[in-house]
Amino acid sequence: MRALFLLTLPLFLFSSTLHLSLGANPSRINPLLATDSASGEISGWIFNGLVKFDKDAKIVGDLAESWRFITPTKLIFNLRRDVKWHDGEPFTAEDVRFTFSLLRSPKIFTPYASDFRYVESVKAVDKYRVEVVYKEPYFKALSIWMMGILPSHLWRDVEDPMTSDLNRKAIGTGPYRLKSIASSGDVILEANDDYFEHRPHIDSIHYHFMPDPTTQFLMLKSKKLDIGSLTPLQREKQLDRAFEDYYRIVQMPGRGYTYLGFNLKLSKFSDIRVRKALDLAIDKDELIRILFFSHGKVCYGPFMPGTFAYPNELQKGEYDPNMARKLLSDAGYDDTNPL
Repeated sequence: MRALFLLTLPLFLFSSTLHLSLGANPSRINPLLATDSASGEISGWIFNGLVKFDKDAKIVGDLAESWRFITPTKLIFNLRRDVKWHDGEPFTAEDVRFTFSLLRSPKIFTPYASDFRYVESVKAVDKYRVEVVYKEPYFKALSIWMMGILPSHLWRDVEDPMTSDLNRKAIGTGPYRLKSIASSGDVILEANDDYFEHRPHIDSIHYHFMPDPTTQFLMLKSKKLDIGSLTPLQREKQLDRAFEDYYRIVQMPGRGYTYLGFNLKLSKFSDIRVRKALDLAIDKDELIRILFFSHGKVCYGPFMPGTFAYPNELQKGEYDPNMARKLLSDAGYDDTNPL
């Protein structure tokens, strides 16, 4: 099942500051160590990778303006020449080489290192060209380089990257600079005037620290946030006309789903008839109606609907308890031998 969430936006133009909420305090604003959602969101404004996804989920250039595979295992990135770090230093190929070196270093502990396990070497060919050699052809050869790049001139002499102050005083190449961050408090970002695409249209972003979702909802109702999310219950039962007049409410696909996973090492679940029976015996549309007030839909597979990976041609099983009973009976399960 795929629940939908609701995004709220003021009807009028934003002020120079965008007010958002943050459910947790960022632990480390470092793309190599940002394993929690709060750290990842803040890091995303501050750092860039070599490539990124566009709105159609296609890989396009970010810090790299182009790339080409010389062989199935050798990739050349041509970097942009107009990029500066937030402290004014130029971005170069050495920053890419250093970031990979640090990622693979015993000084740092990060789950993202596994994505680079098939990378044999990364070399700065010259100031604006990077050569990546893989141990074998790798289907994620491009996408792993969405990892944010660190400034080598600041990090190369750091003894302990895990505890460095740079994890809380982040310097990147992104559209926003870190202005301030408080422990268990707010995070404020300011526009990067030298951002290589263009200066951001919004001058600053103020993240209000709100670990309690109820507090976020109350802040929305008091008009102190510009964007926030609503639960289906809030959307259907807890909004008044004044709220709907002030905000524009947009329903969008949520990026989460609920599923049942079967242990196929158990004989009863290794029988496909049992798994099909359980699928047919669950009225998923009724669950969505009751739990999400119909703001959701059945999702077939773990991929985002509308993307190339979503199995649109998959045969879909509808709710059919009679067929479920027959399949269970065929598999040897009945009142005397219940599943």
